[in-house]
Amino acid sequence: MAIKLIDILLEGMSKNKVQDIIDKVFPKIIQDRGTGRQGVPKIKLHHDIYARLSGDPEATGEESETSKAEWEHETNTIWLYYPNIKNEEELIKTILHEFEHTHQDPKKNEKYREQGYDDNPYEIAARNAEKKWKRYIYIK
Repeated sequence: MAIKLIDILLEGMSKNKVQDIIDKVFPKIIQDRGTGRQGVPKIKLHHDIYARLSGDPEATGEESETSKAEWEHETNTIWLYYPNIKNEEELIKTILHEFEHTHQDPKKNEKYREQGYDDNPYEIAARNAEKKWKRYIYIK
């Protein structure tokens, strides 16, 4: 796999390092938590949420430097915006958070969003899932 210049220039962990960690910990997370409602989600990497959503590889926006991940229920894909993930702990927490969403009902989430991020029961569950990150840090 060739390393692109954008991978070198962007901060955070390299795309290859992120993928290595995913390959190591995600199977164990699935083993511990089971599959999501739609089966095992795909995990895909991208450098920017706006570039991905717009199709313009150079697009950026106000959340370009802060968006770490999202679960897209229509395709059952966890998107990781790897330049914004600073270390292995943050990556594992992010995967656990988004994987928790794969176990939740997307229709209910639309209703829960009205309560705001802090009071959304699905987001509370996802933040709680992050607390288990240490189980996965030393997996070889």
